[in-house]
Amino acid sequence: MCNVSKMDRVVRFLFSIVIIGGALYFVPTAIPKTLLLIAGVFLLTSAAFGVCAIYRALGISTAKPQSIPD
Repeated sequence: MCNVSKMDRVVRFLFSIVIIGGALYFVPTAIPKTLLLIAGVFLLTSAAFGVCAIYRALGISTAKPQSIPD
């Protein structure tokens, strides 16, 4: 039930690395750091598994429709 395209997955992965790295090295306070880490982990897991919970809740899919073999 993949709802994230390959390009979307690559962008999510790269963006998650930037967010997690930025949170760990540049954000000094706990609450913003924690929120950024949560967002980064969310993006990383959605990139890894190809499923976005927010897309699913909104009924959005950027993945190509899979054809059913006859």
